Amino acid sequence: MAAGVCVATDKSGQDRCVVVVKGTFALEGRGDARLAEVQEPLVSADVHRGDPGTTSLHFECDFAPFKPRADILVVGHAVSPSGKPVTESVVTLEFGALRKVIRVTGDRRWERGLLGLRASAPQPFIQMPLVYERAFGGTDLSHSDPRHHGAELRNPVGVGYRKNPDARAAEGTLLPNLEDPRQPISNWKDVSRPMGFGPIGRNWQPRISHAGTYDQRWMDEERPFLPRDFDTPYFLSAPEDQQVPYLQGGESLRCTGMTRDGALVARVPRLRFPVTFRFDGGDQSLEPLLDTLLVDADSRRMMLTWRASVPLGRKPARLREVLVGHQPVRLPPGRGEGKRHFKSLAEAVAAHRALQRRAGRS
Repeated sequence: MAAGVCVATDKSGQDRCVVVVKGTFALEGRGDARLAEVQEPLVSADVHRGDPGTTSLHFECDFAPFKPRADILVVGHAVSPSGKPVTESVVTLEFGALRKVIRVTGDRRWERGLLGLRASAPQPFIQMPLVYERAFGGTDLSHSDPRHHGAELRNPVGVGYRKNPDARAAEGTLLPNLEDPRQPISNWKDVSRPMGFGPIGRNWQPRISHAGTYDQRWMDEERPFLPRDFDTPYFLSAPEDQQVPYLQGGESLRCTGMTRDGALVARVPRLRFPVTFRFDGGDQSLEPLLDTLLVDADSRRMMLTWRASVPLGRKPARLREVLVGHQPVRLPPGRGEGKRHFKSLAEAVAAHRALQRRAGRS
């Protein structure tokens, strides 16, 4: 698996060494996760779907200093199970007590009717990207008066948001493709909940509400450290209804409507490994927390991310080495192959059999 390290400053001003481990797993037919031959690298900067100012996040930077809970994320498409065009479908995400449903509708526009604007008939589709650009949101700069300009701060890259009070400005514009089935849009003035399974932007609500206050007091008293009212949920990128307790392994995620061959199931493997920080004064070993699960339904892969950190103190150079995983026994200098040591009887038997096989081949 991929592993990386960074130094981050926490809210108290303490520098911490943060280790991130990321594993990519191929999903078998029954949901079993097999370590993929090709491992995705760690993402060192946010990856957007286009221009960062006008598109949604595809993958967020993996080097969050800390997550107080776990993110459950899904990227992919709504797919017609028959392979034939449909005008509407439903996709679901289930993980423990979490169950989220999104209604997916083909492209529609507001058109003039006898009683005002109405939604046109939806256009057929075979697959629809599950992205926030297709959900309720966006900006409205259509009025000549700036007082009627505005944006949906929960999803500024979406469609359907209206601040202009003139219905003529909405005529011919798109409706969202992704909707909450409990809150469908029926009027051009409606305000709905932005729907999606992927990561939300750092400057979107409600995430940005955890970022703290950067005012004159912060400039005078706290800069360059985080403000006093900064809260760690800011580091969580999943929608709030997709944030769960840390994962332990053995949990199952189930998605429907995203593949042509039935439900997509992903079972979290039970993996335990230490992260050892070697300081001048001794070792500190931690078991990292599994705080991010991302399923790519299109490629039937799952990415898991673990995180561990320690304070560095006033002399960061005291940290000499970071070891990830169980390490082999190291022989002292000059010992050569010498006498081998094994952690268990099973390990000794396996080594003995390997020697016998090599002797048989020779």
